[in-house]
Amino acid sequence: MRLGFWQKIAVFSTVTTVGISGLFWWLLHDVVGEEWSDSARILLTVHGISSYALLVVVGSLLPLHVRSGWRRGRNIATGVLVTATIVILSATALVLYYGGEEAQTAARWVHLAIGFGCMASFPAHAFLKTRADDSEVQLTIGEDKSRLTTQSDEQSETLSLENPG
Repeated sequence: MRLGFWQKIAVFSTVTTVGISGLFWWLLHDVVGEEWSDSARILLTVHGISSYALLVVVGSLLPLHVRSGWRRGRNIATGVLVTATIVILSATALVLYYGGEEAQTAARWVHLAIGFGCMASFPAHAFLKTRADDSEVQLTIGEDKSRLTTQSDEQSETLSLENPG
């Protein structure tokens, strides 16, 4: 099932904000080596708030988009991958906030690895979904066109038989 316009905007904007803020925080913290600064604090705040927004958006997809895709058997692998990454990222985020120091170290690496993977899994799911929907639309249009041609041929034959003149 294709997403509506506003759902697409919500999904793409929250996923992009979460991904970019997390990536920039990682670059600033791990690559540049800046421990705590206003920039790092702002990036983590944006990352956390947009992550909560993403969870709300994903929750709005469950009743229709996810359920419909599951019933149709469409993009199951990428859909499960996206869902699993969100669950793992949410769980590791809770450990990063509330866990002990040892647990935080492990959760941090899992969160980073899955987060980078998630940046690939969301576009893969969206691309495969679009390709599948486009081919379905083309198939449906092709079927309708052949049905219309057959129906109009039958109607022409019926009309010519009924009105010989």
